[in-house]
Amino acid sequence: MQTNSDIYLIGLSIAIFLVITFFFLKKIASSNELKVKIEEVPDLFDEDAEEAERRSQSSFNFSEKSKDSHDYEQELIVFNLISMDGSLYAMDQLFGFLANYNAKLRNGYFSYTNNNKEIFRVANALKPGTFDTDTSSHAILLVADLNDVDDATLTVNLMLEFATQFSENFHASICDGNRLPLTKQMISHIKSTAQEASRLKQVSDFA
Repeated sequence: MQTNSDIYLIGLSIAIFLVITFFFLKKIASSNELKVKIEEVPDLFDEDAEEAERRSQSSFNFSEKSKDSHDYEQELIVFNLISMDGSLYAMDQLFGFLANYNAKLRNGYFSYTNNNKEIFRVANALKPGTFDTDTSSHAILLVADLNDVDDATLTVNLMLEFATQFSENFHASICDGNRLPLTKQMISHIKSTAQEASRLKQVSDFA
């Protein structure tokens, strides 16, 4: 006949066994859990800014010289016009605004010309960088190659005039190529760059 001590020891043994079994099963379950990799959601706007910059540096060939000559260097000026509240531009209104500037749609971007000479281009600043009837965008960019225009100073002035008018009509912020708000100092620097480009062009034309 089992004594109280024997019954107590048996009960204690069972309890210890259950505790050990519990922790053993828990360890196995933990080792088999799905490990979910949490990745930071990329900032699509920043990614688009990088893509837009890539496009402006490699795809906006304003002159055959930039394609054929390894010595030719573009002097690109880029302005970003970004919706202040992040709302999408109404494409019908945007297309109408560009039409009033006599900008022509070519290969997914708008080309602004003066006396049949291309001055600057207007492109979608977001992927895929082009305009069509289904485009949704809250940012566009203006880009010009100051080394491929007849008057770099006039080009910059026309771009600033366009940007100012667009900003007033569409409540957009005028930013530089890095999407930093354009300041008076930046404008002064850009105009100086344009003046230098004009000077070098004159020297080249007389050479």
